[in-house]
Parts: sequence; structure tokens; C-alpha cells
Amino acid sequence: MFFKRKNWLSGYITIEIKGQYPEHFFDLCAKYHIPSWDIKKKSETIALGKIKLSDLPKLRVVKRKTIYKVYFKGKNGLPFFLRQLLFQKPLLIGFLVAMAVIFFLSNIVWRIDVSGLDEEIENKVIQQLEEYGIEEGSFQWNIDSSASIQKQLLTDVPELLWIGVKKSGSAFHLEGVEKTIVEKEEEEAVGHLVATKEGVIEDLFVSRGQPLVRTNDVVYPGDILVSAYLNDSEEDEEEEARKPVAAEGEVIAKVWYKSEVTIPLDNQYQVLNGKTEQKHYLHASKYLIPIWNFKNPEYKHYQVDIEEKNFYFLKWKLPISYINQTIYEAELKEEQLSEDKAKEIALEQGRRQLRREIPHDAEITDEKVLHESVESGKVKLTLYYTVLENIAKKQPITQGD
Repeated sequence: MFFKRKNWLSGYITIEIKGQYPEHFFDLCAKYHIPSWDIKKKSETIALGKIKLSDLPKLRVVKRKTIYKVYFKGKNGLPFFLRQLLFQKPLLIGFLVAMAVIFFLSNIVWRIDVSGLDEEIENKVIQQLEEYGIEEGSFQWNIDSSASIQKQLLTDVPELLWIGVKKSGSAFHLEGVEKTIVEKEEEEAVGHLVATKEGVIEDLFVSRGQPLVRTNDVVYPGDILVSAYLNDSEEDEEEEARKPVAAEGEVIAKVWYKSEVTIPLDNQYQVLNGKTEQKHYLHASKYLIPIWNFKNPEYKHYQVDIEEKNFYFLKWKLPISYINQTIYEAELKEEQLSEDKAKEIALEQGRRQLRREIPHDAEITDEKVLHESVESGKVKLTLYYTVLENIAKKQPITQGD
């Protein structure tokens, strides 16, 4: 089967040999590395066989060395089929036009489905999609990716908790989840408030539970700050009388952080100057085929932004896509910082790093530079911070407590 398919793709010819003992002609072909098959002897002087189209020049060489007569009885395969199509111009033109129309229609949005939302929010989503240029009849080439559409919808429609955007052929399927307000509060599990970090107690705000620490006490991670037992006396042996509660409150403590920041005195960074070049490609498999603007811009420093659009035929995504490449020219800037300026930048960077580590409601009360040095063109600071933050965390009571 593979042999026949391979020969059909490359093309083959049926030849008729006339002469005494015509089968000897095919033996001679084999000596000249011309493979043949389906050899049939019709009579004592006539035989039929098939050879590949690519072996036709070799066949002429063999024919000149013999007295046999060679006739071509059939031409089969893809090359002959394509040649016949060239003579059927109306059929060929009609086929190409039909393929172009199907390709064009396959890249138009024909349906938009929205599920999982009530009618009011669904209308808002459809209205936002129209503002993005996504509606029935619009070209898919001008539409952003599904991830970008999802992100835009979550920003522009505040009633959405989540929405999924899936593209299937010429249709967009959206499934959303609305934000819901839970009016019924869940019953809190009983437990202590324990320390999450080492620190010195600064203040306590306890609304439920028995405080076990006071101001200026030093606590360590895991220490119980507020007990779930209102009466924590060891003399009380009646366990039923000691009913635990869900301890609530805030325990503000001084917590210390240490940070090291290094800032180079020589800074290099790129700045876009507004000049751009656009290049257009067809992306086929691993190859980029340029279709417009073949020259590379003479930019010494640049940044590249790539936008890729897929093509579809009916519901199938084709292995060919269009790429729009925008090249921005950039200028390399060099800045020499003074030690004071580098120190100022290091302090700001240290605060930003600290803000990412501590709770948003924590307060930085003190900042000290423990060590400052300049080595290898860099300013290095060792910083020490004092922070007031809530270090209490709920710890549920287990059966062993």
C-alpha cells in the first residue's frame, strides 16, 4: 500500500515493449537501476510494465542500446493529475474561489454564547464585548486573545467573580460566575490566639477570650496570647465548667526585621525614543516567511513586541499564522549616582521590600542603618526596622488540648 501511494505521489508510467523476448528488456532496466513492477506478458512479442516518472531519462538511455520498441500506454499519479487541472481552468478557478470563500468565512465570528449569568449581567458582558469589537460578523484577526478578553471583562464588569472565555472555531463560548454576598456568617471554631512571630507586646485589644500576656512581655512563635478558656485556673478540675470560646482580638507587638540592599553607582537603562518599525510574517511550522518590510532596522538597541493571529478553516486551526512584529528603537542611558543618591534609593527600595513582607496595616516605627559600605562601585546598606503589627493568629483547639 505504501509503495503504491508513494509511486502515485511521484507519478508513474505504463510502458509497452515490443520485440522478441520482451521480458529481457525489463531485466536490462533492472541492471541500469530502473525499478519496474506489474509486468505482464500479453503475447510472445509484447509485454507491459510500470516505471517511475523520474526514471524516464534512464529509460531512453536503455532504449537506444536495444532494438525493442517502447510505447507509452498510461500516465498516472499526482504530477499528471495536476497537469490536467491546469487545462481545466474553470474548474480550477472555481475550486480556488470556493476555498478562499470558506477560509474567509471561517475567520469570522458567527456565534457568541454566554452561560452561567443572569440576564442583566449577561447583557453587560455582551455590551462590553461589542465595545471590544467582538460581535457576530466581526473578523477574528482583529480580536485579542482569550486571556486578554477574560482579564478585560473582570475589570470592566465588577459583578463578575470569574469568567472563562473559550474560542471554538468561529464561535466564542463564555461561562461566568457572579459575585454573591453571603449573609449568614459561619460559626467560628473555638481556639486560642497564638503568636506568629517573635516580638515585644505593645498593646492588646481582646474582644473574646482570656489574655495571657501583658504589655512589654516577650513572646515567641507558638506562644498562646489569648486563651479560649475564660477561666484558665489549674485548680478548676471540672472540665465541663471550662467551656472554650473562639478567642478574638488583636495583639500588637514590636517586631524587628533586617534587610540588605545593594545599589550600583553606575546605572544603565534603556529608554524608548518613539521610533518604530513594523515587520509582517507568515508563521508556518518552525519557519518565518517575511511578507512585508524585508529589511532589519538599523537599531543598535531595541525592544520587540510580537502579535500573532491564527487562521482557521471551518473549525480547524491551520498550521499557518500571521505575525505582526513591532520593533521599538531604544536609547541606552547611563547615569552616575552619588553615594548620597544611591543611599536614598537603597532606603526606598528597602522600605518597598519590607512592605511586601509585612501586613498592609502594619506600621514602620523606626529605621536604622546598621552598616554602610562602598565596594566595587556599589553602595551596600544593612537596614534594621522596627514594626508594629498584629502577630495574633487563630489556633483551633484539638481534642488533646
